[in-house]
Amino acid sequence: MSDAGWQESVLREMGVSQRGLAALDPRPRGPRREPHPHPAPVVRPEAAPAAPSGRPDDAAPRDGSAGAEPGRGPHHGDPLLVRMGRGVRKAVGGSGTSGGHGRAEVVQMLRRPVPGLRRLTVVSVRGGAGKTTLAALLATELARYRADRVLAVDADAELGSLPPRLGVRTERSLSDLVQRRPRSFEEAAPYLTRAGERLWVLSAARGGRIAERFTPDVFETALGAVAGHFAAAVVDCGSGVRTDLHRALLAGTHGLVLVTPGTVDGALSAGGALEWFRDNGRQALLGRTVVATVTHAPRASADLERAEEMLGRWGLPVVHVPYDRRLAVGGAVDAGRLSDATGTAVGRIAYEVFARAIGAPEVGG
Repeated sequence: MSDAGWQESVLREMGVSQRGLAALDPRPRGPRREPHPHPAPVVRPEAAPAAPSGRPDDAAPRDGSAGAEPGRGPHHGDPLLVRMGRGVRKAVGGSGTSGGHGRAEVVQMLRRPVPGLRRLTVVSVRGGAGKTTLAALLATELARYRADRVLAVDADAELGSLPPRLGVRTERSLSDLVQRRPRSFEEAAPYLTRAGERLWVLSAARGGRIAERFTPDVFETALGAVAGHFAAAVVDCGSGVRTDLHRALLAGTHGLVLVTPGTVDGALSAGGALEWFRDNGRQALLGRTVVATVTHAPRASADLERAEEMLGRWGLPVVHVPYDRRLAVGGAVDAGRLSDATGTAVGRIAYEVFARAIGAPEVGG
């Protein structure tokens, strides 16, 4: 029986009428859409453990909004009926996994000890792929489960949007931190912005202005100044992979997430980046790369399967991140309101890239 049919059966037993079921189901009454014939392996997470107070998932955006449209409640990634059915399944002991890595395996991986700061870099060949959103979700996922600190770094010299995606505004920059030359975390903390109990943000820009004096040397000096105080750093780069700045950022990465639209055109662009790594002395990066294909519309593009097939030929993990209406509204990400499918995809990406980062030696320039 399908999930929807199972939910309707259970809800009828609970006394919800057919009219009530129809009122609860927000889906359009059009032709039934068949599921994707070859979905990427996913892990449906079990109910997440209660998060520490102050983490971004539990907090409203810092501007006071709740990320919802005027006059309406907060958006959720899943429709109401799906969320109700999920709650019923949890109440009666339904399974929280569906193939791939179980949630317990994901959590165990993300809690693994590290030999030093693990640098996870998120890149895309062009803008609009969903890179910054995924970087914010990856940093939040790591900070949710680790007992030590996680750093989210906005390394976009052209005015990145990672801080607002994490619900904060940065008043000091990488350059300010370098000038201070901190000798302890207490001295460095004023140059960072706290986005949760264990999540901190460091940005190339300050106060929403374009970054000044942001060079590879400044970036490395700043990250080196705080490396001893963090277990992992999620670095959100500007678009592209071939500039001098990108070369420097990639040279020290332990794990790489390459984000691309889930289309044939996106697959061609991502494939071009992988070829460039292979042909320009960056072959080691291929073993540390996870590809994320992102869908930006409610209905996946018809060529998603073809795009994933093209990228799969590289022998790398390819994880599909489906459209999520909670992320589509913009503003600060709220992992607590993501759809099951999106949460599963983020968990799998975090698992794959962190596993590679833990086993990776240092990468030379």
